[in-house]
Amino acid sequence: MPNNPPLQPLSADEFAALEDILSYLRSRTSAIPVWEFCEGFMAALICCRRPIDANEYMPVLVTVPFANAVQRKHFMALWRRRWHQVMLALDTKVAALDDPAAYQPEVKDARAAHAALPENARAAMQGKHIPSFGQVWAQGFMAATQAWSLEWAAPRNKEAATWRNAAVEVVERLTQDDLDPPTLHAFEDDGGAPTVSAARMKAFGDAIWAVYNMREMWRTLGPRIETVHKADTPGRNDPCSCGSGKKYKKCCGVNL
Repeated sequence: MPNNPPLQPLSADEFAALEDILSYLRSRTSAIPVWEFCEGFMAALICCRRPIDANEYMPVLVTVPFANAVQRKHFMALWRRRWHQVMLALDTKVAALDDPAAYQPEVKDARAAHAALPENARAAMQGKHIPSFGQVWAQGFMAATQAWSLEWAAPRNKEAATWRNAAVEVVERLTQDDLDPPTLHAFEDDGGAPTVSAARMKAFGDAIWAVYNMREMWRTLGPRIETVHKADTPGRNDPCSCGSGKKYKKCCGVNL
């Protein structure tokens, strides 16, 4: 039987299609996030210690029904292809983040996009918060860790717990605003004034490496093992725990 052909990475038009579907859903409730948030949410799910099924995580992310079965099918097909691409990247050993095989989150420079708007459009957004580079992606990642906090709890192994805490903290710091002076462009083709600080770009790179570390750590440790608590056994002359009123040795413990 021939192998299935590899899933192709999403094109710019396909990412735009995802944004369009999310925008439609957001017209029905403001709780629907933009794709960048979904991108971080997906990365956390892929790194999670326990595999989370789509039937479990999708209602957390998309809280209203799709327009119809066709729209849902299209969204999920694109989602699965992006999932495959991210998982493949995180499972590939890379030495640098500019390696074409490295995980490259689909993020936007909202501040650059805002600066490129016509003056009247910028004026209409006066007072609105403009996310920093990578901020929404990190917020999506952290939202998934909080939704499945038990799976993201620090492991018993002290060294592994230290690694886990450090990695999560790196991503969590990225959820804050970039308050340093902007000196860089996030992307090569950005024009105009710089919108990202050097510290922010380094923090973003550190966060991607942290995601690699979390993926490797949870794969190494395996699924969390439930602790089994054994009930205390009554003494031979104590009342039996079954409630019969007899002594334990003459009831449930008669054959012990």
